Amino acid sequence: MSAELQLKKVPATVKALIEREASTHRRSINQEAIVLLEEALMARAKVQHPDRAEIDRILSRYDKLPTLDPRPMDESIEYDELGLPK
Repeated sequence: MSAELQLKKVPATVKALIEREASTHRRSINQEAIVLLEEALMARAKVQHPDRAEIDRILSRYDKLPTLDPRPMDESIEYDELGLPK
């Protein structure tokens, strides 16, 4: 599904850069603008992975939590006749 979007008062330098990229990639200006917007939005949406130190801090906090149910996981979850959790 597509929708229309118009941009007004785009700085001339930005328009020129989009035109140059479009020419380089053999796309229309519109196609290139869509690709550039998609790439920028996808880059922003990426979740930053924690570094090893952050993982160690998370595990340390987790280890300090109280054990509320000492039973092994397979004993604390009941399963039906198909082997699925109830």
